[in-house]
Amino acid sequence: MHTADGVVSALRARGELWDVAPGVVGFRGGALTLLRRLEREIAQLAQREAPEEWAAPPALPMRTLERAEYFSSFPFWLTAAYHLPDDELALERIATDVEPALAAQGAGRRTDVALPPALCYHVFERFAGHHLTTQTVTLTGTCWRHEGARLSALERQWAFTMREIVCVGTAGDVEDFRQRGMRLAGALASRLDLDAGFLVATDPFFAPTARGKAIVQRVKALKHELALPIGNERSTAAASFNNHERFFGEAFGITLATGEPASSACVAFGLERWLLAFLVAHGVDSHAWPSLDATFAEAES
Repeated sequence: MHTADGVVSALRARGELWDVAPGVVGFRGGALTLLRRLEREIAQLAQREAPEEWAAPPALPMRTLERAEYFSSFPFWLTAAYHLPDDELALERIATDVEPALAAQGAGRRTDVALPPALCYHVFERFAGHHLTTQTVTLTGTCWRHEGARLSALERQWAFTMREIVCVGTAGDVEDFRQRGMRLAGALASRLDLDAGFLVATDPFFAPTARGKAIVQRVKALKHELALPIGNERSTAAASFNNHERFFGEAFGITLATGEPASSACVAFGLERWLLAFLVAHGVDSHAWPSLDATFAEAES
């Protein structure tokens, strides 16, 4: 088996991966081809559960995150959007400054939107105030989570591609959905010849008052992760399976036909982490890879 650092170094040397900021990378060549192939396969898995696909907006209202109690749980991840002022004199000062990039940074205006840390918030926002039967949708997009000194290419990115499947409905339906998602993800790892393991996990809640949430989450096993090896006896959480119970139903006023708050669950795949785990297991030389055509044909049969 290779290592994550070795894979990243090899891709950089080949010009197939480059960094514009810590945890923000671009792809080309074989790495991009493989990433797109994995993305299509995971999309097909998602569509088995959710024939309806949404195009996620590239930003999320701050008020939506407030409603979801994000700022008392995960504020350390958040990336906010800003723009330059529309004042002509201010723009002229920036344009004529000896260091216009620094001047632009200092002149940024705050907005009421953030770059999404997860895609499921879009679903809860759209379903807010609705009465519904169990519904399942899938969506993909770029998510942003700034993890400071822990940022690293492919393994722990600031900007990464996420495929989510979100189920909102009865408690039984959403837990059945979550269990099916775990089986689908495990089967995908097996077809890719990746040594997957499932772990009970907990999110790193921020506020002291949120520690109780983390404890309950661990005790009740509401969050699982699929861990894939990335060398040096380390693994990365390439997929997560989360049962939110009624939290978002209550927060967003989403109710069932009975009038009770809806439950929800989501299954999420981090595309770059699947890419990394595959390359750690099989190397960056495509001639040494298992036949992806055969692997994916087997999944479709």
